[in-house]
Amino acid sequence: MYIDLFAGCGGLSLGLYKAGLEGLFVIEKNESAFATLRYNLIEQHQHFQWPDWLEMSNMDINDLIHDKRQELISLRGQVSLVVGGPPCQGFSLAGQRKKNDIRNQLMNAYIEFIQLVQPEMLFFENVHGFTIDFTSKSNPKKKGIPYSEKLVKALKKEGYNVDYHMITMSDYGIPQKRVRFILFGIKDGEPKKFFDKLKSNREPFF
Repeated sequence: MYIDLFAGCGGLSLGLYKAGLEGLFVIEKNESAFATLRYNLIEQHQHFQWPDWLEMSNMDINDLIHDKRQELISLRGQVSLVVGGPPCQGFSLAGQRKKNDIRNQLMNAYIEFIQLVQPEMLFFENVHGFTIDFTSKSNPKKKGIPYSEKLVKALKKEGYNVDYHMITMSDYGIPQKRVRFILFGIKDGEPKKFFDKLKSNREPFF
């Protein structure tokens, strides 16, 4: 059973559906994106076992954490996997990369969600810029801490074994040269095995 955070229109969930996994619910703030996911994966395929205590609608992850804290805690031991990554615009090297972009703070909500639910495994993705610090414009010699390092530190504190790689999407059949930060964490196991399987299954997948 998995949960998809910052789900968008359901790209990751679609892959997990085709892989045979079973979903519990998704969290997506954008109304149009959620409507697309709802039509394709909920109405057409009944892919999610949506809990009674959660409204089947678009919502902000911070509102969920605030309003349904005890319900999320009650999921401990029931969720095998949490997937997703917060919006990438604030981290992207193609954008303005503002240190105080409010979207960057959604990583903290992601961490809090993991703390509450304590899934067995987690899969996190973001852009290459997620691994690059925000250097102070007024003091270029002052380096910041990359969000990737903050995330890894927080997840290890929660008891996860963590590994991450920069993956070029064209190596896996995506017709573009986008590089993504992919992190895999697991409570009891070796996260390196995830990336070993990813590489060894590439040719059979093609």
